[in-house]
Amino acid sequence: MSDWTVTLEFEEGTSSKFWRARVEGKTLYVNYGKIGANGQTQVKQLADADAATSEYEKLVREKRKKGYVDAGTKAAGGGDDDQDDAEDQDDADDEAPPKQAAPAGSKPAAASPAAKPVGVRYVLEAGKRRVETHLSIDGKTVRMEAVETYADADAAKKAHERLKKTLLGEGYNQG
Repeated sequence: MSDWTVTLEFEEGTSSKFWRARVEGKTLYVNYGKIGANGQTQVKQLADADAATSEYEKLVREKRKKGYVDAGTKAAGGGDDDQDDAEDQDDADDEAPPKQAAPAGSKPAAASPAAKPVGVRYVLEAGKRRVETHLSIDGKTVRMEAVETYADADAAKKAHERLKKTLLGEGYNQG
């Protein structure tokens, strides 16, 4: 898996989200979500590499027009971030669910050591690959568990090696 070739961010008011993408052959990968989270990934197979590149460039232009800026730069948000296109609807799914009103006199969940972790499950299906990820938070601890399933043992072995290489390349230590 290659690195993301563009990483954009949008921060305005309570909105704080990222969008990143890359093209590999005729496949377009887009990952988006709330800054600080892993987000969701969409995989789109196009007719050929040129079509994938054209789609990638179109999406990058649209995000920049909406006010997204290169990650790490501090610029005020702008543009119409609330358009009703499918991508923005998907972005909205990444936002935290609305908080439920707590019963009178109760303590917030984060203040209670016995509070049940709050979590969400994400599923990605891409060809013969299925990834189920459970993301939860418990006080100051964030936990992510992922299970990837492949069509055969050889594909799983290749994915295992790729993931090990990626983690080590991102600075993880084997322990």
